[in-house]
Amino acid sequence: MTKLNWAILGPGSISRKFAAGIRACDSGNLVSVGSRDAERAAAFCNEFGGTGYGSYAEALAHPGVDAVYIGLPHHVHAEATIWCAQAGKAVLCEKPFTLNAEEARSALAEVERCGVFFMEAWMYRSHPLTRRVAELVREGAIGTPRMVEASFGFQAGREWTNFRTVGELGGGALMDVGSYPVSFSRLIAGCEPTRAEYTCEITSAGYDAVGAGLLEFPSGLRASFQTAIHLDLRNQAVVYGDEGRIEVPSPWFCGEPAVLHRRGGQPEPVQVDGPADLWGHQAAVVAQYLDQKESPTMTKADTLGNMATLDALRRSAGLRFRGDTW
Repeated sequence: MTKLNWAILGPGSISRKFAAGIRACDSGNLVSVGSRDAERAAAFCNEFGGTGYGSYAEALAHPGVDAVYIGLPHHVHAEATIWCAQAGKAVLCEKPFTLNAEEARSALAEVERCGVFFMEAWMYRSHPLTRRVAELVREGAIGTPRMVEASFGFQAGREWTNFRTVGELGGGALMDVGSYPVSFSRLIAGCEPTRAEYTCEITSAGYDAVGAGLLEFPSGLRASFQTAIHLDLRNQAVVYGDEGRIEVPSPWFCGEPAVLHRRGGQPEPVQVDGPADLWGHQAAVVAQYLDQKESPTMTKADTLGNMATLDALRRSAGLRFRGDTW
């Protein structure tokens, strides 16, 4: 496996997790960090290593950079991906990839033109537990899958202020954490939904505070999900089939075994040898599939499908972002 030299764009909280992950695995080194604030970049590097820069361009230009982790807010992901692709760097971009599917298609067209690796950073998708749950469904362990229930929400105070509470910049529950249940449901279905509906509380700042959604797939599978940034939800997933169910108590961080319940049988823990660090495992996946230009755990087509589904959900709720053309 190739050992990659990483740059990080944006020294925020999620980038701290990725930097710690690089340090915990043996597939990469952190060599540069870019920020609009040189002091923040320097403080980040004092803790995690590498050289800090007061601009993103300088971090990309650091000698020996192979791959870039984009830990910036949603609304600059497309632009930053294009910067990295044009610099010839592999791209691991935080989710959700862009504000809408049109932005995603444009950015990925440039990725294709430049011939670089790209993966959207859904850390749970790279974990062996997620892959095993999907395999069990495909193998027929619970018969025909009929329903998915999933949730992801957390309690931030109503006074909370950052880009996640600015509607036009893609803030709100659906894009920040609701996108996980959407991604999971599509993974289980193995195809794109034919119906997508979302109902939510849209605040005066234009973002969705709490919401619930429904997806229907050509196979007849139906998925329901709940999401919030101002409510602590159960943050779990269950897949129901004709012959049983699979409970996933920690689907987004893969911190506990799943449990397979075959009809009439005893509960079966779904044990896997998982990585110690989700973010470090993502870095290892990029190194593993670098030459193939994408990872089978999260393909570019999968990213486009998820963005199209999020668009459809937002349209149903009247939730608009900057740059929407509908």
